[in-house]
Amino acid sequence: MEEPRPILYGVSDYARIRRKNAWFVDRTAKLRDLEKVAYAMFLRPRRFGKSLLCSILRAYYDIQFADRFDEFFSGTDIGANPTDEHGRYLILYFNFSAVSKDVREVEASFNDYAALCIDTFAKNYRDTLPEGVAEEILSAPGCIAKLSRITQGLMNRDMKLYVLIDEYDNFTNTILAESGLNAYNDLCHGDGFFKQFFTSLKDATTGTEAPVTRLFITGVSPVTMDDVTSGFNVGTNISLWPQFADLTGFGHDDIHAMASYYGAICSFDAAKAEQVCLDWFDNYRFGDADAPPVANTTLVLNFFNQIVNGGKWPDNYIDANLRTDYAKIRHLVTLGHRIEVSERRLNGNFGILEKLVSGGSLSEPLIDSFQAKTLNRKENFTSLLYWLGITTIAGNSHGRPVFGVPNETLKKLVSDMIPAAYADVHKIDERVYDLNDALYDFAFEGGDWRPFVDILSGIVKENFAVRDSIDGEKTVQSTIVALLVAAAGPYFIRHEGEAGGGFYDIAMKPRLLDWPDIAHAAIIELKYLKPGGRKPTKTALAAIKAEAIEQLDRYSADPALVAKWRLKPVESPTANLSTFQPFNLSTDGAGGSVSLHRLVVVFQGGDRILADEA
Repeated sequence: MEEPRPILYGVSDYARIRRKNAWFVDRTAKLRDLEKVAYAMFLRPRRFGKSLLCSILRAYYDIQFADRFDEFFSGTDIGANPTDEHGRYLILYFNFSAVSKDVREVEASFNDYAALCIDTFAKNYRDTLPEGVAEEILSAPGCIAKLSRITQGLMNRDMKLYVLIDEYDNFTNTILAESGLNAYNDLCHGDGFFKQFFTSLKDATTGTEAPVTRLFITGVSPVTMDDVTSGFNVGTNISLWPQFADLTGFGHDDIHAMASYYGAICSFDAAKAEQVCLDWFDNYRFGDADAPPVANTTLVLNFFNQIVNGGKWPDNYIDANLRTDYAKIRHLVTLGHRIEVSERRLNGNFGILEKLVSGGSLSEPLIDSFQAKTLNRKENFTSLLYWLGITTIAGNSHGRPVFGVPNETLKKLVSDMIPAAYADVHKIDERVYDLNDALYDFAFEGGDWRPFVDILSGIVKENFAVRDSIDGEKTVQSTIVALLVAAAGPYFIRHEGEAGGGFYDIAMKPRLLDWPDIAHAAIIELKYLKPGGRKPTKTALAAIKAEAIEQLDRYSADPALVAKWRLKPVESPTANLSTFQPFNLSTDGAGGSVSLHRLVVVFQGGDRILADEA
């Protein structure tokens, strides 16, 4: 059997990838466009291939690798038609993810690391640098002094210096999340060491024959750069430029090629693998709604790595490392996350997350420059969610972008923040696990929906009591949707989706790709009555239920929903399950093995007053 090309998951060393003939998506044609910008800043969410991009730039432009050009770039677009600048630069490289995130150690760690990078530069190019310059750099005390020695030693020497800074905001973002705004401001404002570093770097770009003629900075958000902008304001943010929308990430053609190649060699369902990638890792658009959709590079590689090298279909599609990354922003939705539980409250940002996870969208201007202290503003927080990759541009409304959650992975991660925030103000963690158990029991053991509805109702009641929001109906709906998604059951949770000429409240769509033997699904029609008044009479409740059933009748009869969910005919709920056939993408909708439960749930304020099946 043919050996498949290696998948080097987590490897950002371009030279190693090429030597191993590992899977690689060629984006080198974009280097021609990058050369049009002398000092560029490129922002993308975590694990989107930024470090690999920096490694490619280093291999292409470093004078030390000029004689290895064919080894690195044969068979690539840029290899067939290189630019004049390849192999012409001295490279000064930093990766600030190596800096300590401990606020007590960060300054010393940064200075030590940056000084080490500059010393490495001096040693690597000792024979290329003007006489004595390497020694002056090595003997200078501290990274700022060493940068000054580079500027002085190379000024007017016709030597081109390319500075690469990868993950410029890695440690600052963590400090903002874990140590708070005051500690963060000490780094980026006043005479903070980080601001001094960028001031010195700017000096190296200033003046006739300045040594730094090219600069490429990667990061996640513009927040830190805005906070140090008075010390460094020569960079151009190219993150939203259309020609760079797919500079990193996997396009649909890339995913199809990867699934087809490994599926044929390793004998797995390529179409199913491709669909998983599109559902769980895809649909990020950078720039505007017309930009080509791309998938998260690392998540796609992790998925195929588990199949090809792990020898099994993944049990979980979400990379644990990505889950850790996004857990860091939990503090953004809770006021007083460092104080006693009894004093904590959910802030305005929490409602934005709720709206997103409930299937809603946000229409705000996309802000590409704002400071950390202004994150309480809705437009800035909304933009931060975009830069972090929590949302993407899903459309346009009256000249402004519309933001939505790009895929199931992010929907799950955002949903995890919702119960985490709830837990900050009242304890619900263990009941989320109970909810997970109840959903699986419902799906596979007999369709008993009351246990999971009871758990949801109890949490709604508690959450309703502590919420500052006056929109009670929204609180009930968003709480239920967020918890269903967070419980990670065998369903895709959909909110206000279209079916039968209307819009259902909540649908529990069976995940047939992963659980082809799932036996039960549900659509929930929620009705809400304001608190404070008398409870409705039996006659009034019956009328409310009848209205809900009429709506459920339309939704459940929708031919597209029946086919995609593989529903049993309503008039034959006891169809023989022995005729069930495994789900196949090519015959989507064939069969009819899933029983649909049409649920009517009525709340008055936070109290559930009716739960019944139509």
